Amino acid sequence: MSENISYPPDLEKVPEIFTRHIGTWKGEYIKTDTRGHFARSFLGSFSISIEGSHYRQVNNYEYSDGSRLQLNFQGEFENQILKLFSSSYSDFSAIAWDAGQEVICFRANKTQDNALITFVETMTLLSENHRIRSTQAFKDGVFDGISFIEEIRLP
Repeated sequence: MSENISYPPDLEKVPEIFTRHIGTWKGEYIKTDTRGHFARSFLGSFSISIEGSHYRQVNNYEYSDGSRLQLNFQGEFENQILKLFSSSYSDFSAIAWDAGQEVICFRANKTQDNALITFVETMTLLSENHRIRSTQAFKDGVFDGISFIEEIRLP
């Protein structure tokens, strides 16, 4: 007998700030070049769930040409730190942690076009249904621009 049972987050392993991001968020992702000039933008929705100490996130992107992309991420909380991997990128690895003051910090690495891409992101929860994310990008250790997104949680 199989039942679809959902378990709440394990608050002994999962920092409380992460539980406040559960749900689906939507916003326009804006990328800039290294001088802060607009490079491109696209729409994104981000669905987050946590069961026990297991984290799951699905990112859906929609581009101006009508194309779409879905990325899947999974992870586990260990010692209050989220360790992530992705079935969408074989070499993706990331960690995220509670930085205090309603902020989560996130650091990720992946290889793209034979270059090591590193992202360092802050995610600030402004209110229950409003957050801001800003991301510094590095390509083989060289600054490659900033991205930011203002998101609202969907009902």
